[in-house]
Amino acid sequence: MSLENIISKYLLNKTDKLELEQLNAWQAEAQDNVQALEEMQQIFSLDMSDYKAYDTQNAWDKIEEQITEEEPENTDAKVFKLKKWLMSGAAIIALLAATSIVWQKYTTDSYTTHYATTDSNQSANLPDNTIVSLDRGTTLDIISEDFTQERALSLKGRAFFDVAKDKNHPFTIALPQGKITVLGTQFNIRSTDNVEEIYVTEGHVRYDIADRSFDLKAGDYIKVLDGDVIRVAMNDPNYLSWKNGKLVLNDVNISTAVKNLATHYQAEISLSSDIVTKDCRISTTLDQETLKEALEELSILLSLEYKTVDGEIIISQINC
Repeated sequence: MSLENIISKYLLNKTDKLELEQLNAWQAEAQDNVQALEEMQQIFSLDMSDYKAYDTQNAWDKIEEQITEEEPENTDAKVFKLKKWLMSGAAIIALLAATSIVWQKYTTDSYTTHYATTDSNQSANLPDNTIVSLDRGTTLDIISEDFTQERALSLKGRAFFDVAKDKNHPFTIALPQGKITVLGTQFNIRSTDNVEEIYVTEGHVRYDIADRSFDLKAGDYIKVLDGDVIRVAMNDPNYLSWKNGKLVLNDVNISTAVKNLATHYQAEISLSSDIVTKDCRISTTLDQETLKEALEELSILLSLEYKTVDGEIIISQINC
């Protein structure tokens, strides 16, 4: 990814770990780079509501003309000199608009109404100070005309909500099958077309589906499958691993490990038929690793071999 794209994502707080490392390395090459980024951050924090119409391509062409790459004496450092006119609100907006990013941002007059993630987790700060952690492949929409008066959203995917308390304005989330109503609490939702999971970690919520209502308090977990609601105990220590990026496998068999990996990374992973019954035990902790890195680590621990077929990862060999 180009430097311009990484800077754009950084200004929106959407950089992943690798991109942030690249940006830090670029800043470390020269003090001018640090200063340029600081100036862009300052401009981006200003009120840009007046900059609503612009020719994106034309603006970006002008920006490219003003970015020069210089080679300082006796060093390999790349220093990008951004001329004074670049430090304007319109130029920053053009920089962002010219970049293809995975975090889609559609705004009304004052706040974002649509959030979408693809291959990385993101955090959304809603207008009422509610904080939502969104897993990869998740969409969240504000569906009310004025969120300050009616806190109504829709969700598809997996998200963790830390809802700001406001007794005068209930917080609702429409799901494909049911609806959640809450005043102020913390809870996790996983939602697809035919499966919904709600796990409350603090406070309480009400879940409505058809003509039925379920009051859920801290520690409660329900799973909804094609309209059928099942209330079970939450005994999975890794249920929220997707949120903090840490998956702990503590002396579990290979089948359980694979299920945890599939849930954590939202990936299709299976065991070939000849090793399903093997009682291999695994103890390891995956902290912020990508799925590829996790599989490589398991390959070292268990001489594991795998292949990808039509998007599904199939573990075909294991030694334990």
